[in-house]
Amino acid sequence: MVDNKKYTIFETFVGAGGSHLGFKNKGFIAKYVNDIDANFLKTLLYNNKELKKIYVDNRDILIVDPKEILERVKIEVGELDVLLGGIVCKGFSMAGEKSPNDTRNFFFLKQLELVKVIQPKISIIENVPAILGAEVISDKTPQEIREQVDKVWQDLEDFKGKKAKLRKENKITIELTREGKKLRKEKNKLLELLKKNNYLESIFDLIKERYQALGYKVYHQILNSAWYGSATKRDRAVIVAIRNDIDLEFKFPQPTHLSDEIRKPLNFIENYPYKKPITIFEALKTIDYKAKDKDNKPMGHTEKTIERFSYVKPGTNITDYLDKMPKELAISKFYSRGNTMRLDGNKCSPTLVPGHSNFPIHPIEHRQITVREAAVITGFPLNYKFFGNHTKRCEQVGNAIPIRLAEVLAESCADFLERYYENKENCKYLRLMDSSKKHSQLRSYFN
Repeated sequence: MVDNKKYTIFETFVGAGGSHLGFKNKGFIAKYVNDIDANFLKTLLYNNKELKKIYVDNRDILIVDPKEILERVKIEVGELDVLLGGIVCKGFSMAGEKSPNDTRNFFFLKQLELVKVIQPKISIIENVPAILGAEVISDKTPQEIREQVDKVWQDLEDFKGKKAKLRKENKITIELTREGKKLRKEKNKLLELLKKNNYLESIFDLIKERYQALGYKVYHQILNSAWYGSATKRDRAVIVAIRNDIDLEFKFPQPTHLSDEIRKPLNFIENYPYKKPITIFEALKTIDYKAKDKDNKPMGHTEKTIERFSYVKPGTNITDYLDKMPKELAISKFYSRGNTMRLDGNKCSPTLVPGHSNFPIHPIEHRQITVREAAVITGFPLNYKFFGNHTKRCEQVGNAIPIRLAEVLAESCADFLERYYENKENCKYLRLMDSSKKHSQLRSYFN
């Protein structure tokens, strides 16, 4: 990075600050942050006091006027260095029914509206990898079909909730099973109709096409946080758009850590001295367990739950042991994938998405990991304090991009911007030299 050069950034869907910390640690100065969740912003502002001096926006991003942002922040069109948005991903995640008409699938359109008006040098959209293959209903889809899709997908979500409740009570009936099959049949029939009439469009293609129409060239990769020294092997799809007037190539960060437990990167280099990934045990040993810390308070599990956890070996799921447990410990096999798995302390953590407000089982102890343990694995500083009830604090950590991944992405942006500003200064110098030469020639002519 050029000495003393500070690059500017706007952040939407900023959350508790995973991406913010990564860019802040690499010298970026936030001028605007937005998130609709007040608890998330309370956490962000408490731990990043400098943000109290900038424009912190708690409004729904859909009603935000980008021109008003520029006026309040006093930044000219085209002046901003980076616009970053970790847009809401629940409509793309592997969990749930993933309705092609889910309103959350269309937040990228607002992000691109901001790009159109603000014209940043770099625009970044990061999300779950599924966004690259996700489809949404096109504008030409008749309203009647849209309403059918909404109804069937909502009926399916309601059915799943009802079935989960009855399964725990051991009250699953033949009628309920038939109801589920009927809803699945209706869903598949609608999907066939949508595909047959070309009513589905690729989200990534839409993003790419709109970026190009706005005058940007697009790069994208799926990056794994463990490649860069994070204790969690979380995959994120990163879409980077560079303004066309900047004739430079964006380079994604080169992985530095690798092992057999992590998939190889596209830019894998043979015989490169890759370091061993950071393990869960390495991350957890940094915690002072004697300190008073609300975020490190274990959940109060029942004796039966603790006994169930005692059966689970590292790297396996509680559902693998249900048949081996005493009858009085038997539970439904329908459980959240996150909070029924015991972490293997000698490996990287899988994606820490809390299920029912709980994280996975501790590698050794018969309890789920705490908010603090999950935060440290994700890369948050030990003194980072989270606000809200337990569910909200779990969400803040679970939704955050691993800090180390944000840092290396910031490094790539800084490298790009350094080349841009150096090139700009060189061009300015050459223009001045050229102008000086012309003046010299004119003086010579008149003399």
